[in-house]
Amino acid sequence: MADLTSSGITQMPWAGYSALYYESPAAARDGSPRLMLITYNFPPDPSVGGLRWQEMARHLAALGWAVDVITRDFRGVHGLDGERLQRLPRGVRIFSVPSSEPLASRAHKFAWPFLRKWIPERTTSGVDALTREQMAAQRGGRTVLRAYLAWIEFSRDLKWARAAARLATIMMLTEKYVTVVSSGPPHMAHEAGRLAARRTGTPHVVDMRDPWSQNQFIKEAVASPVWLRLARKYESRAVANAALLTMNTESACDALRDAYPDHAAKIHVVRNGSDDEPLPPPRRDGCFRVRFAGSIYMDRDPRMLFRAARRVITELGLTPAQFLIEFTGQANQYQGRPTIQLAAEEEIADFVRIRGQVPRKRVLEFLAGATVLLSLPQGTEFAIPAKIYEYVRLPAWLLTTASPNSATAHLLHGTEADVVEPSDLDGMTRVLRHRYEQFTNGVQPLPVGRDGRFDRSVQVQAFLGLIEQYCAAPSRSER
Repeated sequence: MADLTSSGITQMPWAGYSALYYESPAAARDGSPRLMLITYNFPPDPSVGGLRWQEMARHLAALGWAVDVITRDFRGVHGLDGERLQRLPRGVRIFSVPSSEPLASRAHKFAWPFLRKWIPERTTSGVDALTREQMAAQRGGRTVLRAYLAWIEFSRDLKWARAAARLATIMMLTEKYVTVVSSGPPHMAHEAGRLAARRTGTPHVVDMRDPWSQNQFIKEAVASPVWLRLARKYESRAVANAALLTMNTESACDALRDAYPDHAAKIHVVRNGSDDEPLPPPRRDGCFRVRFAGSIYMDRDPRMLFRAARRVITELGLTPAQFLIEFTGQANQYQGRPTIQLAAEEEIADFVRIRGQVPRKRVLEFLAGATVLLSLPQGTEFAIPAKIYEYVRLPAWLLTTASPNSATAHLLHGTEADVVEPSDLDGMTRVLRHRYEQFTNGVQPLPVGRDGRFDRSVQVQAFLGLIEQYCAAPSRSER
């Protein structure tokens, strides 16, 4: 690799294809049990997918564990968030493994300008993902392209997984690890964990933040039966080899147990959770602010919110100084159309503000100024938007659009959160009107999770209990 010492990256002396990217200033305590984590997204990657294990590492360190992380190469990654490294605890080391394109993919990129005139244009109205039913109904030349791109995606991820497994194997043969944990998506991290575990005899824990072959929506570009067959192939290998599998929600756990009944006993739930990260103080300026942080894609359709807002704005005669809807993140467009254009079609463009992607610190400041925190539909009933666990810590009302049978609705059952079906325009209108009237009457919202029921520390304790049960880890009394 190139000389990266100016960026704080030191070349590993025994692995020319990887680097020690980061090492916490305080080393792990002598005798600390050590966990190997393989995941593609980890700080300083700004992706929200890295938050789960960023915070789990903190709680594990507090309980006496050390964590080594094998993750992606960060060169060329836009928006790296160095402040998230400062959040990591003692005893954490991060090793980066670069990706490389398979030969077929390199040839495809070279030939694409010449082949483009024979490849059909995208005909799915700008949608980001397809359901299984939509995928099965697709016909024509684009189905061939999707099959090819699905194969390329798995080939590319497999190359990274094998490189990550080589590094993990070397490390596990030179130092003792209680377990190797793989976390995805991207789910081929589990193949890396499987390979390293088999080569070293180390117990493998598969941590799925989202379902893999049971996914209800597939990215449009790769929405092919080929993708599903490859997902099932590698997923079944990981399930068979794993000592333990953890899922984020009860519904996802049930789906995986149904898919692999012979392995159901080792499949358990370890949810995401709320963290103790310091929050900025609430900022109130007399304006009723509905705020959303994250990405708008798949079926996270904001138009029903815009229609409900237009009703309330018209009925109460509101101005943008009194009522605003604000977005931050990858929220500039939905299904290929500008979000502000969708707002204009509902005649509320003056009431909508859209910011781009910003560092996590500024996201928290943005959320701290909300009157209502918005969660748009997740796209799959198995998953819970990660932002929910941040939202419940903040002093704001929570408006969630989710079906009654979804994992999100089950999580928030019994709380003060407003859960409305995505198509329920009247219900969304009632919630916005009611919360606005409370706001103007001086009622101050309180955090939905103020009783601690969503704290991540509870989930980490559950995770360690499972590690002790399935991976012969040292009990807490022995540490």
